[in-house]
Amino acid sequence: MMWRQSRRLKLFWLLCLPGACVGQTIGGGQRVESNPLKVSAPPCISQVKQNLAVNCQISPTGGTQPYTYVFTGGFPTGMSMSTGMGGGLINGTPTGIDGVQATVTVTDASGETAVTTFLITPAGLTGAGSCGSAICVTAGGYAIKTSAGYTTKTSSTLQMTSTSYWSDGTSLDLTPIATWVCTPSPVCGSVSANGLYTTGSSAATYHVTATFSGVTNDRGSGVAITAATPVQSKENDRVANAGKVMREVLQLRSGIPASLLQKAECVIVVPSTLKFAIGVGGSYGRGVMTCRGGTDFQGPWGAPSMIALGGGSFGPQVGGQATDFVLLLMNQRSASSILKSKVKLGAGASAAAGPIGRETTAATDAFLRAEIISYSRARGLFAGVSLEGSTLRPDNSANQKLYGKAVSAKAIVLQGEVSPPLSALELLSVLNSKSPTNRSAVSST
Repeated sequence: MMWRQSRRLKLFWLLCLPGACVGQTIGGGQRVESNPLKVSAPPCISQVKQNLAVNCQISPTGGTQPYTYVFTGGFPTGMSMSTGMGGGLINGTPTGIDGVQATVTVTDASGETAVTTFLITPAGLTGAGSCGSAICVTAGGYAIKTSAGYTTKTSSTLQMTSTSYWSDGTSLDLTPIATWVCTPSPVCGSVSANGLYTTGSSAATYHVTATFSGVTNDRGSGVAITAATPVQSKENDRVANAGKVMREVLQLRSGIPASLLQKAECVIVVPSTLKFAIGVGGSYGRGVMTCRGGTDFQGPWGAPSMIALGGGSFGPQVGGQATDFVLLLMNQRSASSILKSKVKLGAGASAAAGPIGRETTAATDAFLRAEIISYSRARGLFAGVSLEGSTLRPDNSANQKLYGKAVSAKAIVLQGEVSPPLSALELLSVLNSKSPTNRSAVSST
């Protein structure tokens, strides 16, 4: 029995050496705490913005709960902090932008204290977005972005988004809390509290405004929405059909790999091409070509040029079968060549049948070297297809009919001399939605 007690006593002293046990003292009488009380300024105070509600909790660590809070100093006008036991909530809506310093002391149940001091300076709505204003509005859905605003069809619905830009360099989506209006009312249509805009039934240019804290988007003028009615013509029908083909192709699981589309400079869509020779597959078709905007191909997809596809041998085919073709132009050289004159694929520009599957990574040498990657769709079957030996050329006579004046393919695509026709609404909306940014590492020439 004595041996067991002695052994337990030794074990106690081994486990509880001076300074090793919680609450024990070491030489000089200093108390060692294993879980000291700590408090710091909550990160959310750096995100405070004028006229936006704040709910920011100070959260101490360590010590013994419950905590009690007091503060000295102050908070920006419109803000306060709850004190006493269970307090520490900084809330309210700051009405100004002047910085105010506060010192908060937290006391735990054992009487230990911790202190933090911080400055809160609400950001003002004084930044500037791409529209040159502290609030910019963009339209989502089937709308064509133009230098003047957006173009869409009459009686169509667009989701408007209001983005604010602040003095601290941050941006914030104000769509749910902005005040939305369209003008002139009531012919402009209607806009909901969440920015869902239904355009007027008459062809006209309307304006949509989002206002918050006395600031209205686009320097107070609102964003222009031009509602138009489609023009019926063979050329407009071809552009509209190209948009439908592009939308359907990009919805396929076994479609164009996203990684390829994101690196393409231009897209050519030739809808309903009729192949007229069994086993040879010679064909002739007319379609459209659209490119990313700007001379560096870094902007949004822009106004289409009419394009003609001719000749070639596409391998074993079914005679008389209507086929859609989609071609990706992977560098500026191929795009510039086609816009200037007739180009023979395989000679004037290297071409390859494209891989399929939206998640496929096309990193083989053949695809990396190819300037043009081509696909076909016939009777619901979508696949890569070789168009080597075929020719592509601008269809300038069709461009004149589409735009109502003589304008070259180069001027349309590279120089932006014309606005996109309403018939390009679906084509451009789909491409700008699915591939808004050029992801090619270096835009090759």
